[in-house]
Amino acid sequence: MRRHPISVTVTVARAIGERLRAAGVRHVYGHPGGEVVDLIEGFRQAGLAFVLTKHETAAAFMAEAMASLAGVPGVCLGTLGPGATNLVTGVAHAFLDRAPVLAFSGQLPAERYEIATHQRLDLKQLFAPITKWQATLTAANAPAVIERALRVAQRPRRGPVYLEVPSDVPHQETVDVALPRFETEPSTEIDEDALRTAAARLRGSERPLLLVGMDANQESVVAPLARLAEASGIPVMVTPKAKGVFREDHPLFVGTIEGLGTAYLYDYIDTRDLVLMVGVDPVEFDRDWTAKARVLHLGVVPNDDRYYGSEVEVVGPIDGALARLSGAAAMPASGRGELQAFRDAFLARLNAPSRGLSAQQVIAELRRALPEDALVTCDVGFNKAVSAQCWTALRPRTFFVSNGLSSMGYGLPAAIALKMAEPERRVACVLGDGGFAMSMAELETASRLGLGVTVVASWTTRCRRSRRARSARAIRSPERHSGRSTTRSSPRRSASPASMSARSMSAERLSALRPAAGRNSSRRTSIRPRTSSADATRTSRGSACRSSDPCRSDGHRTPGSAS
Repeated sequence: MRRHPISVTVTVARAIGERLRAAGVRHVYGHPGGEVVDLIEGFRQAGLAFVLTKHETAAAFMAEAMASLAGVPGVCLGTLGPGATNLVTGVAHAFLDRAPVLAFSGQLPAERYEIATHQRLDLKQLFAPITKWQATLTAANAPAVIERALRVAQRPRRGPVYLEVPSDVPHQETVDVALPRFETEPSTEIDEDALRTAAARLRGSERPLLLVGMDANQESVVAPLARLAEASGIPVMVTPKAKGVFREDHPLFVGTIEGLGTAYLYDYIDTRDLVLMVGVDPVEFDRDWTAKARVLHLGVVPNDDRYYGSEVEVVGPIDGALARLSGAAAMPASGRGELQAFRDAFLARLNAPSRGLSAQQVIAELRRALPEDALVTCDVGFNKAVSAQCWTALRPRTFFVSNGLSSMGYGLPAAIALKMAEPERRVACVLGDGGFAMSMAELETASRLGLGVTVVASWTTRCRRSRRARSARAIRSPERHSGRSTTRSSPRRSASPASMSARSMSAERLSALRPAAGRNSSRRTSIRPRTSSADATRTSRGSACRSSDPCRSDGHRTPGSAS
């Protein structure tokens, strides 16, 4: 006897919530408005927890962080008009940082949309450049639209989907048919000819390099990547969003490209005769690829961006391809000594003596205080460049940053979402006073939810990267660049965290930082190390740096600026 799919009649909001829960979603982040309260209630009935944030941008950042950690879609929500526009920066971050996020917003009822003017915006058109797909939900299409949205968001390259919900739709009834879920993973097939050619190129290389990117940052890649590197003695370099997929205390680890001192890493790349790009997404790079080495591309998608030219493209599961390539190349015995010499010199430049507490010391002390599996986020600005290079990541998916979009205000909301996902793990975020000022209202969110997150905020009064760029321009037009426009006053350092029930401490010396960094409290802890102005200037300048400085520019723009 033939069985028919089970169908039930429920509200649209409940049907959406049930589909999301079946896909592994447990939290919805957002700020409500009257037009979306029925949608939120349907989510609650389906067993989803609504997390009230202070701002919709923070909600989208949280959804992305949850998706990046757990591998399931993140969900954020705002009302119509300004609620939707406030989601834009966070959704753009998910788009350029390749995270599967479903962004919902309210909209005017269909019968009023064409004649109303108050809060009427073409939201699908607004979100079109920063999402993979946009759709309007109705009672007739809601189950099918959600199913398609989940698939689109999770297929490589992953990214956000925008879903517009007219305010009269969530409480309407729809027939939800229980259908089997299908996997959205890419094909497991690998082009055998391409794989053999790549192996031959590796065998013929005398000075190969593995450059690992964000698409490879998954647990299944850790073992085959380590085997390939160790069996063949190949040095490994990573991008910021791939930190941890290869242990950064390993003798074959070179450094993090596009972090502090990245010009020296490009110098190292210039000594290689072949670079195997493993899961690299060009969205993480902010300068042109000029290396003369031959390039092999290994990834989940073809090398369509053409950021670098590749002789061979191996497209398919990264873990399987790496396992097949193990032992295909051999590094000369002298190569290991050369790598160690480079690494020693590079670290010496990064950790040059400073007057006062340096950002590098803060990161090192935090690393010593936290366990291997701690989850760390960082904001954007100089702190991103330092954290990306100086934080020693030891496990995959333990370091989180906005790198494709490079948006300030990301660090704290992301840390809150990570703590919600993994309440038993230590969570910390590193940010500057600019990023803290943009997101500090979310300290109340963490306090209200009872989340113990360590917040390390460095306090200066100037945008360091703006100051560096301004200094270069002032040579040509000194009267136009006084610096006043990029000088800011910091929030009251003692009052801001305390007013939101967060314990706070200040540290101007390493001895004061150590007990604060090591504190494991259920309450929110805000640490404010005061780095010396002289050290901040010395380590953040670009073309004005001495050649011995860790941030040597050589005419290239140092990464990490907020745009």
